[in-house]
Amino acid sequence: MQHPLRGFVMQGRARVGGHVTLIFSIQDESEHLLEQGSRGAGLSLDRGVIIEANAQPGTGNLMIEGDAPSSELHQLVLEELTVLDSSFGEYDWGLTHVCELPASQGFGLSAAGAIGCALAIQRALGVDEEVARARAIHVAHRVERRLSGGLGDVAALHASGVEIRLEPGCPQLRDGLGGPGAVLSWYAEIPLVVVWRKTSSQHTSNYIDDGHWKLSIKAAGEHCLFGLREGQWDATRWVELLAKSAEFAERSGLLEDSNRLDLLHLIGSALAGAGFADGKLVARLCMLGESAVIVPSEFPLSEDWQEIVIDNLEMRGLGAASATIASDALNLH
Repeated sequence: MQHPLRGFVMQGRARVGGHVTLIFSIQDESEHLLEQGSRGAGLSLDRGVIIEANAQPGTGNLMIEGDAPSSELHQLVLEELTVLDSSFGEYDWGLTHVCELPASQGFGLSAAGAIGCALAIQRALGVDEEVARARAIHVAHRVERRLSGGLGDVAALHASGVEIRLEPGCPQLRDGLGGPGAVLSWYAEIPLVVVWRKTSSQHTSNYIDDGHWKLSIKAAGEHCLFGLREGQWDATRWVELLAKSAEFAERSGLLEDSNRLDLLHLIGSALAGAGFADGKLVARLCMLGESAVIVPSEFPLSEDWQEIVIDNLEMRGLGAASATIASDALNLH
């Protein structure tokens, strides 16, 4: 039997990092997809999604291999790209999709997948890199909103590093693309560990399309972002960001979920078992999975800590992986 992707002649590849949202405020009232989004703050990761695109002349057919949760996202990316340039519809496409972290756990993998898909397809056809990046952000934002996915992950990954999203929507991009979104970011090489329950996940739309949760999250987000929005956004704000993210989890009501509380208790036990009960490491919930990120409370932290912490988390039945903050989440090597 012939391999389904054999015979494709032009190739492109993208590795795009995931994203952890620590605080957010839903801003989706506009009828225009590019104006919908969120204010918030979070971290771009150096682990995410790897996508390879293979093309040969055809009629726009699409085949997908790998561990993508569904093909709908990729189909919509190709559709949106074809709106911008009809030549993308003149090829048959084979995509291979590999997730480096679990999907639907608050790690921004749908945004990473949409961006990565758009980049890989364009790279296969030799599109100028700056043009390709702008189109990828524009397209991925629209696709995320069409699927009721992450409100701010695409804008955050565009900025990378440790970002604060000041205004909702897709960021303004070259060639008239994008929207009114405004994002600031700073970068430092901060090691971290992402943690998740292996047995459960909830799609973001379960929260952002629910009236009660939307109001609760928006009020808590606006309150916690008020001070963060003032002044210079740089590495001196790290401690404040961690404090406000803990406050957001409580104010929003998301911390009242027994599964999330149990997750934090297990993480606390693992940190104690690894010898870090002294507050040098802290856990913050990822929005909106049953997951968390463990980071240094201050940096740099001279000790090597990721491996021993992961061992202790896995002993307690949790999934865990090491990562660092990504300086350019759209171009990981």
